[in-house]
Amino acid sequence: MPRWKNGLQTSDEVFQLKRNAVLREATRIIARNGFHNTSLDDVAEALQVSKGTLYNYIADKQEILFECHIMSLDMGLHAAALAEEHGTTGYDKLRLNMRAYIRWQNQALGGGGVTSDVTALRPADRRIVIARRDELEARLVSYLQEGFRDGTIRRVDPKLAVFTFMGAVNTIQSWYSPKGRLELGEIADGMVDILMHGLGTGAAHDDVDTVPIPPYGLLGNSDPSGVGTSIRQSGDAPMARMPAGAGQGSKNVKTDAAAERSRIRAPQAKGARSKPGAKKRQR
Repeated sequence: MPRWKNGLQTSDEVFQLKRNAVLREATRIIARNGFHNTSLDDVAEALQVSKGTLYNYIADKQEILFECHIMSLDMGLHAAALAEEHGTTGYDKLRLNMRAYIRWQNQALGGGGVTSDVTALRPADRRIVIARRDELEARLVSYLQEGFRDGTIRRVDPKLAVFTFMGAVNTIQSWYSPKGRLELGEIADGMVDILMHGLGTGAAHDDVDTVPIPPYGLLGNSDPSGVGTSIRQSGDAPMARMPAGAGQGSKNVKTDAAAERSRIRAPQAKGARSKPGAKKRQR
């Protein structure tokens, strides 16, 4: 089996990358089976590592769920920053934000549906997630309101519009397959077209579609909220970070569990084989 090669410099960076691999694969399993129907044994079996090895990276299922929420929301805030850098109207900003967010969440995280429900989170974690979610929603509402003022978006209930958008985005993983008829980029642009053309006025244009969406990993680990990415108390496990190139989009986008297994596999797990997982079908 080929060794896991990387150009990282420190053991902490290697640990974070492996931990992130665990989180991504665990998210895919939870998205497929449901949070309450997934155990750490299921995650360990899919990754072909012992449960003890898994505990080197995560404490429990609740931690997986919390970290997935935070990674997803960070992607949304990074998408907002990209939109504000390149968009000139409220319509532009909302459209560009959605194009980036759909790509990043489904390429790098692979489980938007996991983050649509906060009720399974611990109370303390739920408060943190809701606060960051409210921040993201406020940014989206501000784009709508800007569009009302500049004439590029027709007047609708802004909160209802945001909830409609996010509801559509968070269901993608229930039907999306990398082997399906459409690439993820085509899905993102098509969904944004359908949703945005219900909001745009004659003054709105789609010129912002020429702005390239960079791979999420190339954005680095800057804090999108401006208040500090580390939201845990000192002594808690460090936050997972996206590896370079994790969000890179192409026809070769894959949710390849074998690649994840090779990243975190314990030495004694060499030679093990995975069980074939159920394949999703793109409608």
